[in-house]
Amino acid sequence: MSERIQKAKRRYTIHLLAAMALYVIVLFAALTISKSMEPGPLLIALALSPLAPILLAAVAFFRFYGNMDEMQRRITSNAAALTLVIGILGAITLGFLKRFGVMDFEDDMMFFGPVMIGLWGIVRFLIGGRDC
Repeated sequence: MSERIQKAKRRYTIHLLAAMALYVIVLFAALTISKSMEPGPLLIALALSPLAPILLAAVAFFRFYGNMDEMQRRITSNAAALTLVIGILGAITLGFLKRFGVMDFEDDMMFFGPVMIGLWGIVRFLIGGRDC
C-alpha cells in the first residue's frame, strides 16, 4: 500500500471514529431530550439530528474511496454488494417473522443501519484481508 493511501486511510479512520463518537453522543442526547418534548417540528428536527454525524461519516468514506487504488475499490464494491444481499435477506426474514407473529420487534430499524455498516466492515475484511 502506497504512502498516499496509508495517509488517506489514517485520515479516514480518525474522521470516521470522530463522526461515530459524535453520532453516539447526539443519539443519546436526542433520546433523552425527546422524552420531555411535545410532538411537533422541534421533535422532528431532534429525531433527525443523528443523521448529521452519519453524513459526516459518509463524506469521510467517499473522500477515502477517492484515494483508493483499483484493487481496493473492487474489494470495497464487492463487500458492499454482498452486504446489500445479506441486509435485504435479513430485512425480509425479519419482516416475515414479524408478519406471521413469530417474533415482535421493538425499535428494530434504529439499529439496522449501524449493524449493516459493521457487517460491511467485517465482509470487507474477510474479502480483502488486513490491508483494506
